[in-house]
Amino acid sequence: LCAVRYTGVSGAPFRQEQHRRTLPPGEEETVTMTVTFAEYQPHVGGQDALKLTAAGAVQETGKVVAKELLVRLHTPELTLTV
Repeated sequence: LCAVRYTGVSGAPFRQEQHRRTLPPGEEETVTMTVTFAEYQPHVGGQDALKLTAAGAVQETGKVVAKELLVRLHTPELTLTV
């Protein structure tokens, strides 16, 4: 997990996890990763995003499968009622 500037430049990874799973063909599994504001806040600016990269290997062939997910961060709107 790393921050990505609005220019598209990636920062250094600030969190890494490794999970080992063996799945039969056609099966799916979800792995959840919770990232708190306190954890990512020092790495992002006002217009940044977070990039998550996941990779896996097919044991029989040694081929690597990778996927990236870009999560745009938005400041929530503040509504005041007087």
